[in-house]
Amino acid sequence: MAEDQAVLVLAAGKGTRMKSGLIKVLHPLMGQPMLAHVINSARYLEPARIVIVVGHQAEDVREAFAGWDVDFALQSEQLGTGHAVASAAQAFDGFTGTILILSGDVPLLSPQTMADFLAAHHQSNVPVSVLTVALANPGAYGRVIRDENGYLWQIVEARDATPEELRVNEINSGIYAVDAELLFRYVKRLKPENDQKEYYLTDIVSEARKEGHLVAAILCPDPDEVLGINDRAELAEAVELLRARTNLAWMRAGVTMIDPSTTYVETAVKLAPDVTIWPGACLRGRTSVGSGSVIGPNAVIQDAVLGAGVRVDAGSVLRGVVVADGTVINPLTVLGPGE
Repeated sequence: MAEDQAVLVLAAGKGTRMKSGLIKVLHPLMGQPMLAHVINSARYLEPARIVIVVGHQAEDVREAFAGWDVDFALQSEQLGTGHAVASAAQAFDGFTGTILILSGDVPLLSPQTMADFLAAHHQSNVPVSVLTVALANPGAYGRVIRDENGYLWQIVEARDATPEELRVNEINSGIYAVDAELLFRYVKRLKPENDQKEYYLTDIVSEARKEGHLVAAILCPDPDEVLGINDRAELAEAVELLRARTNLAWMRAGVTMIDPSTTYVETAVKLAPDVTIWPGACLRGRTSVGSGSVIGPNAVIQDAVLGAGVRVDAGSVLRGVVVADGTVINPLTVLGPGE
């Protein structure tokens, strides 16, 4: 366990653009809540603690992640990202290392990118680092303004930026690495001097520079990893990206996918080498498939355990069943509780 490293995940926002009664971070993404992907990636770092800032539907989030070995901090009012971090101060009482700040609606950031970011942060020997990304169309994202030596000078929110600043294509991903003591000292100083009347976490950059500290802007090589999800269209985009990443990993592990672009395999599914999956197949939940099995076109398999050498023919639906080695499931068969 990395005793000098902790993770703070901001997950208090409602996500009004989702137009849903369900808080954004609990929307499913490839079989798990969006927030679960963030937490699972952070776990690979083996941090001393993981703290989730909750607000809207706080009890629902707590319930969804009961038993996950994470702590929660309540942001009773949603007054901006800086206010969210301040709400977690007590949860980090006594911690003196580096806090990695993540967003609950940025679920595709890989454990490797997190680790690389932290390594670059420590190598830079600065108290604050920000993960940035260059976009062809930076839109409404906060712009990264560097000084003459390439260090981060300030982050300007798009709504507050000048026309010249809006021409900058490097943006803030919302991912930070910050010395804990400085972080909570800085967020206490923040003022809502912007048109949203919110406490921006981005302003800790200016606070650090005022004290004479350098701030590193560390460029993420893959813009897709820092995709933020704000609405259903962006959720679908994240599904497509994660599905492609998941399928590629399985193919490199020895699984044959006849047409990976039409194959849906959720992230909790387990596949043995030499499994073959035909186009249109959908594997969901806690499904596992044994070596040499063949999943036919348009088959749907959910929470099922398939042994080795099983053949599931086209259009079959299997839910919550255990299938013995070598079994042949004929076309259009439906198996499961209540079927």
